[in-house]
Amino acid sequence: MSELVPTGLDRKYEPPKMKRIIAISFSNLFWIVIFTAQARFQIYATKVLGLDPFMIALFIAIFVIWDIANDPLIGRKSDKTKRLTRRYGKRLPLIILANIGMMVFLILQFMPWPIKKGGGLADASLVIPALIWITIMICLFDFFQTFREMNLEASLTDLMRDQESRRRIALFDAFTINLIGMVLGLLIVPLLLSSFHAFDEKGMADNPNAFFMMGIVVALIYAIGLPLAIYGLKEPQEMREFRAEFDEIVERPPLKEVIKRAFKDKNWLAFMIVDLQWAILNRTFITGLDYYVVDGLGMDISYAIIPQIAVVLGLVIFGVVAYFTMKKWGTRKTTLLGIAITSIGFFLCVFSTDIWTLTLFYLIGSAGVGLQVNARSVVLKQALDDSVLKHGTREEGQYNSINGMLRSTNLAIQALAFAVIWAVFGYDPLLGTNNTELAKFGLLFTISIFLGMVSLLAGIAFWILFDITKEREDEIKEKLLKLGR
Repeated sequence: MSELVPTGLDRKYEPPKMKRIIAISFSNLFWIVIFTAQARFQIYATKVLGLDPFMIALFIAIFVIWDIANDPLIGRKSDKTKRLTRRYGKRLPLIILANIGMMVFLILQFMPWPIKKGGGLADASLVIPALIWITIMICLFDFFQTFREMNLEASLTDLMRDQESRRRIALFDAFTINLIGMVLGLLIVPLLLSSFHAFDEKGMADNPNAFFMMGIVVALIYAIGLPLAIYGLKEPQEMREFRAEFDEIVERPPLKEVIKRAFKDKNWLAFMIVDLQWAILNRTFITGLDYYVVDGLGMDISYAIIPQIAVVLGLVIFGVVAYFTMKKWGTRKTTLLGIAITSIGFFLCVFSTDIWTLTLFYLIGSAGVGLQVNARSVVLKQALDDSVLKHGTREEGQYNSINGMLRSTNLAIQALAFAVIWAVFGYDPLLGTNNTELAKFGLLFTISIFLGMVSLLAGIAFWILFDITKEREDEIKEKLLKLGR
């Protein structure tokens, strides 16, 4: 690696004011609501429309291939864009556009179809059109979600160069995203589906419009966070000038070279693996718990709130603890400790016999989730800073898009895991509570052993790959400011 030459640009960095950090954090809490709503597409597709789980997995795999090809190009475009930088900022216009797209395609994803009593499409000729429609809507929703995430994370990395600001927003996120956001997301979506009579007491589809109505309400709730995001993420004038000048004088490497760099960068690869793990855990937990509560335990879908609230408590309490452990031990040790506890908690869940023992074991695992999730956001920024120090160019959008490319596979992994586990244990979504005891255990296996293995493997990979110690964290920041990068 050749030695970097200073750019001659003065970044004039000042840590963001507390009110802006709070605004950004509070705007993000509404993301949890829209995510938990979108994650219900699978229970809608299988229990309401009666679509085959393997067919869903196949169509999602097609989407993932499209997404893998698409994400790096999106990131490249967002990094190279210069037209609006001086006036509106490098990332903010793109973040606003992405948020609007997410709201539109969330609603369209749950477009009502004619169904038979109890679930299943009324006409067999509608199966392929329904599969194609849902797949396209998922693709478009994910396109805008990825666009939002890559630009948001790139913006935060640049806005917050100092470690204390990064730890502060992670601390606030423990209350906004992990407490208020999770409570809103985990309460609102099941309660909306219950109030719209999505399923009857036997777990059969009741109101075919319930999911569509839920999508409309959630999109309106999500819109509340946009003004806060605009205020918090607005780049200072000196930052807009710096980025505009930086983009003009620093030559960007070809896209192929950036992709090679990202996958060769052990710290960035470690982050991507941990982030993929979190995406699989989050989606499988939210979706799989609904199936287990409704068909495994024979309870109303709203009862899924009970173990979810336990997870929220762990996220909040240990999200705060993460702030102090990161200051004392660094993000690496905090992340590893969190993943270890997460794995233990999920493995214990297989011994649960009812909603209350399941809740207890999830509470244990959520302590680890709180630690690793809050540390993960800081790990991302440290890995990006380290990449700039190695190569000299700021490719945050492209790096985040490459992460989005890998992260998008979580949907296919989760859908395929559901299809395989259900086939092995003999579960049929349309049978509701009439499934066998073995099939019901398969639902529990999905949200316990499967998730424990995912977390354990990610922890081993992170331990091997990530090498940014506490001592190196501030050293990286000072070097970047000195070099004008």
